[in-house]
Amino acid sequence: MLNLIVFAWLSLLSATVLSEVRVVDDLGRPLVLPQAAKRVISLAPHITENLYSVGAGEQVVAAVSYSDYPEAAKVLPRVGDFANLNIERILSLKPDLVVAWIDGSSSAQLERLEQLGIPVLRESPDSFAEIANSLRRLGAVTGHDLEAEEVAADLEARVGHLRERFQEQTVLTVFYQLWHQPLITSNSSQLIDRIVRLCGGRNIFAERPEIAPRVNIEAVIAADPDVILSGVEKHDPQWREHWQRWTQMKAVKHGLLFATDADQIHRATLRAVAGAEAVCEQIDQARQTLTAKQQSNQD
Repeated sequence: MLNLIVFAWLSLLSATVLSEVRVVDDLGRPLVLPQAAKRVISLAPHITENLYSVGAGEQVVAAVSYSDYPEAAKVLPRVGDFANLNIERILSLKPDLVVAWIDGSSSAQLERLEQLGIPVLRESPDSFAEIANSLRRLGAVTGHDLEAEEVAADLEARVGHLRERFQEQTVLTVFYQLWHQPLITSNSSQLIDRIVRLCGGRNIFAERPEIAPRVNIEAVIAADPDVILSGVEKHDPQWREHWQRWTQMKAVKHGLLFATDADQIHRATLRAVAGAEAVCEQIDQARQTLTAKQQSNQD
């Protein structure tokens, strides 16, 4: 009888241990859940998108403002924005996991949630390797390990193909226009810089200390980029026309001004690979144009 009781207790303990989910967040902090989360709240648009990508969309019970992809995310209840949360609303939804963006969510509010007994997973992916890791981690905490592994492996394969195809190509200098008034760009810490480098380009303001430095037109002219990429076409459809007076720049002279989808290249999601593929094709088109011009001049 004693042996039977011990066996039953060990079986129960084993089942509990096997159902536990253990991950480490982007701050290096361990998170242990008794089981995969069934009710998840997302505190950033890219987190919302990644949860859907790994097959956990039906487990997302709320999100923050601007969680607009995929289409199903648009109708989720809102619990504030990435910087200011409605704690009471979050508690009323009874989540068993909140996933937060380290660079956006208020640390004080996240700590308050933890004090109230809600587990918080903190994330801040800003490279393709970290996006793949995030997808796998989100799959683990929601019980979608297989789906997460599939999409993460696909991301890695596509990025690897781009790296193999473009890393030995002639490097082109690139100015990325994050905003038009004032003129804002990005330094090396952001995903767009990783994409430019992946495509065989070099961000002319990569070394600036600010994450999103304001620059003047004179600085861009002095750098004379081969290519100008812009994520502002949705807000400023005539953005190319604003550059036309500066014909001394190679990018303007040869018409190498390309629009890109800001949501894809700014959000650390699976869609960023599609954004990178489009940017790589644009930079390669510029590379071919400049090579043809150079050959024509030599002839």
